[in-house]
Amino acid sequence: MAYFHELSSRVSFQEARLACESEGGALLSLENEAEQKLIESMLQNLTKPGTGISDGDFWIGLWRNGEGQTSGACPDLYQWSDGSGSQYRNWYTDEPSCGSEKCVVMYHQPTANPGLGGPYLYQWNDDRCNMKHNYICKYEP
Repeated sequence: MAYFHELSSRVSFQEARLACESEGGALLSLENEAEQKLIESMLQNLTKPGTGISDGDFWIGLWRNGEGQTSGACPDLYQWSDGSGSQYRNWYTDEPSCGSEKCVVMYHQPTANPGLGGPYLYQWNDDRCNMKHNYICKYEP
């Protein structure tokens, strides 16, 4: 089960990870495309007019251990904060960009103009870990 946090003061990756863990969960890990589609559907239902959920990316539990790698091996250095071995990825076009961007968000920018990879909806982007975003926790039944 996933739980979405929409906060008036969004949080860093580390703050999101700790908040999920303090509630007995973990930042969202995704095992396959079916789970990705389920989260997309849940987000679509939460963002219908009048729900109060607006533009704003969501931290998920994927991050890269190491500083400044920009080589072709960089995408292979990402791991899930909950220890999942899942190799499923849903990167936006030209992502991950690596460098100092080590933590991953799921795009949720329905009002943004589309980029080269289409709308900024549900694909993943690496970002600086100190940026402030919404987050998604995952709880095992």
